[in-house]
Amino acid sequence: MSPVRTRGADARPKPWTLLSAFVLVFAVLFLAAFAVADRGLAPKLGIDLQGGTRVTLIPKGQPDEADLRLAQEIIRDRVDGLGVAGTTVVIEGSNIVLTVPGEDSSQARDLGTTSQLTIRPVVQFQPVAPDDLEPVPAAKGDREAVAREVEEAREERQGDPEELVEALPAFRCPERDVLAGFDDPSQALIACGEGGKYVLGPVPLLNGQPEDGVRLDGQQIVKDSVSSGFNQQQGRNEVSFRFNAGPGQEGSATWSRLTQENLQRQIAILLDGAVISAPVVQGVTPVGSATSITGEFTPDEAQSLAANLRYGALPISFEDPNVDNVPASLGLASLEAGLLAGAIGFLLVLAYSVLYYRLLGVLAFISLVLSFLLTYVMLVFLGYTVDYSLDLAGIAGLVIGIGMTADSYVVFFERIKDELRDGHRFRSAVPRAWKSASRTIVTGNMVSLIGAVVLYWLASGEVRGFAFTLGLTTVMDVLVAFTVTWPFVYLASTKALFAKPSANGMGRMESLRAVAAEQRRLEQQRAKEAGEKGSGEKGRRGVTAEVRGPGQAGAPAAPTLTLPRREDGPAAEADDVDDTRSDEEENR
Repeated sequence: MSPVRTRGADARPKPWTLLSAFVLVFAVLFLAAFAVADRGLAPKLGIDLQGGTRVTLIPKGQPDEADLRLAQEIIRDRVDGLGVAGTTVVIEGSNIVLTVPGEDSSQARDLGTTSQLTIRPVVQFQPVAPDDLEPVPAAKGDREAVAREVEEAREERQGDPEELVEALPAFRCPERDVLAGFDDPSQALIACGEGGKYVLGPVPLLNGQPEDGVRLDGQQIVKDSVSSGFNQQQGRNEVSFRFNAGPGQEGSATWSRLTQENLQRQIAILLDGAVISAPVVQGVTPVGSATSITGEFTPDEAQSLAANLRYGALPISFEDPNVDNVPASLGLASLEAGLLAGAIGFLLVLAYSVLYYRLLGVLAFISLVLSFLLTYVMLVFLGYTVDYSLDLAGIAGLVIGIGMTADSYVVFFERIKDELRDGHRFRSAVPRAWKSASRTIVTGNMVSLIGAVVLYWLASGEVRGFAFTLGLTTVMDVLVAFTVTWPFVYLASTKALFAKPSANGMGRMESLRAVAAEQRRLEQQRAKEAGEKGSGEKGRRGVTAEVRGPGQAGAPAAPTLTLPRREDGPAAEADDVDDTRSDEEENR
């Protein structure tokens, strides 16, 4: 009688079901990528592959996450207003990174300016030479040093107006204004710009506001009223705007009052703490009328200033931006180098697979190509949904992922060799090998995935691109291994062609398999003979038992029944039947 098997122990794999699942996943991703992509099925490329500018904005101090998110939204609005196509604005750690493709990226440098517009009456003015500037060492990245610089600048440049007037002659304008965006609007200020240095009064309070209330600044500008153009009368570019004058809005009324109080005197208009215009008030500006800022602006600078005023001031101030320029020709060369590296990697994997595993290597290469296509479609989809751009470091992650994916197939094939070495035929060795290889594949890829996630979480910039593509290829490796490679190899094991050593590259293992099978047959034969011999001896000894009927406790001894003792019944033979079942099926 054959041993009883449970359903789970003898459950056959369902290769067509797994292959159908892969086709379904690939079709869904392909259609989704095709639906969102507006430039064909091509992934978005980083500036190091297509050329452009990367601007890294490093905040002063330690901003909270809400301010960073708001600054990101304002900068993105400025980008949209300027029509700078293809620009991405992302938060990396506590920094904001702008990437602008193409060669013309001059406007990207000004997108991160705080654009905090303030208005102060002029108390004292003194001209200075353009080159009479005091060097200020940079303290980028050192937030404590930046905080100390800001505090020292406040003590030197803010306070009582009379004291500041006395200190003005000895003051030298700094090359880099560390106080930009951090000055106290309720105190007088020494500021520079427009060919001189100024002592400026406090920022005026809005009409009806208490001493600690809201003051007149760029927040009261009507966004739709901001425009830029060329002033024919003055022969200079200008930016015009209008303060709000609706119910409960006092911006325009406060500006009108300020012009009335400062007739025939200067009023300074500051942007991020620097004086950009200091006109003499010639007349009172009526409530609701427009105001113009004229200065030594280029058309692009006037347009950029208008966009910054239109979309509001940033809630945080940044240090001087780090700007990296990549020429388009260099980006193209990097892209070609990355594609060449990927092609060489594919060819080397194909050569290795065919050399060592013959037709099985071809199946592995097909799986590798499908894994790459799935990863490619995912990159296209992510590029148009979450603004992911493939950069040179990302291509490096893809190339390394190719090798790691091929390593999974090597693990599977080597486990098949182990099963052949143990004496199993090719058809039965494949499912046995997959049971252990699948666990190894999952464990190895989980280690790689954890490493990629940790690297992505802790790193920034290009390193995150490498970690992302490495993690993505790792996930695709597991998916393809279970839904493509395993079904392919299992179906191949049912064909006589793939069982030939010349087709699967396991000729030496086949010789070892024959030796192991013969050795196992001899061991089974010896065990059987030993069992029969032991059964004969036990049969001669027998097992004696008395058979008594009811009520015969005191009766004379009845005839005894002698039964042979046997310990090698069906249960003891179950393992041998199980080990040879697949081989017998293949022989039939």
